[in-house]
Amino acid sequence: MPPAPDPRMLRIQLGIELRRLREQADRSTFEAADALGCKQPKISKIESGGQGVKPDEVAQLLDFYDARPKQRKYLLGLAERLPKRARPKMYHRDAVPDWFQRFLALESEASEMKINEVEIVTGLLQTEGYARSTIKAWEPAADPRLVDRQVQTRMQRQAVLTRSDDPLNLHVILSESALHRVQGNAKIMRGQLEHLLTASDQPNIKLQVLPFAAPNRIAVTSTATLLHLAKQQLSAVYLEDFFGATYLWEPEEYTRYSIIFERLSAAALPVDETRELIDKVSEKYR
Repeated sequence: MPPAPDPRMLRIQLGIELRRLREQADRSTFEAADALGCKQPKISKIESGGQGVKPDEVAQLLDFYDARPKQRKYLLGLAERLPKRARPKMYHRDAVPDWFQRFLALESEASEMKINEVEIVTGLLQTEGYARSTIKAWEPAADPRLVDRQVQTRMQRQAVLTRSDDPLNLHVILSESALHRVQGNAKIMRGQLEHLLTASDQPNIKLQVLPFAAPNRIAVTSTATLLHLAKQQLSAVYLEDFFGATYLWEPEEYTRYSIIFERLSAAALPVDETRELIDKVSEKYR
């Protein structure tokens, strides 16, 4: 039997999804509290992930928010998997089929993200053509409808960068190999690199390239994402591989990855030189 995902991550994801449903239903936290028969602070704590919620309470809220059957089934499933007592482990392997949905919920609420990407352009900065090419390369036999849905999801994720109230602060370090590894064709690559130049001009996006020529740089062979959720007072590291994801949220673990990220940032090109390199590499695709 696969290990259960981290209970704190489950609480936070469930809280995010419940708050989203409440806002879509145009209900206040006070109205939700009345429906649940509790005080308003409890709703706020549930939505921030600071307090657990019983499956029957989730069912009451889903009724009040008029949730669709698919949403109801999924969120009740999350609630059923919440343990009565949190396990003492620092992190847990998330090997369940919905592991990426959990990341999407956390990403949508993040106030700050730092990403070190090794092989390809990170999803939040991909163009539609580039995204479609990477998805089809991974699953060449996939149903086109599935590919379309995955591309749409990836594009929708990028809305966090242009939120009107509080856009995500994003710091990305790309290996130079991501600029040279062709996805699709020259036209797709040209569009992708031009998009990187445009995105890097936004005040909430910091983009650096770690060049091949950087001397004595530390060797990091895998992607790591550092998330900070201000409302939930959570800092976490997200590590993804072929079959699932690992979340690290203990302060010591987050600090270690932060130190590594800062060392990579120090070795990478400054923002202006990064833009110059991207522009130079893009010439070979013209």
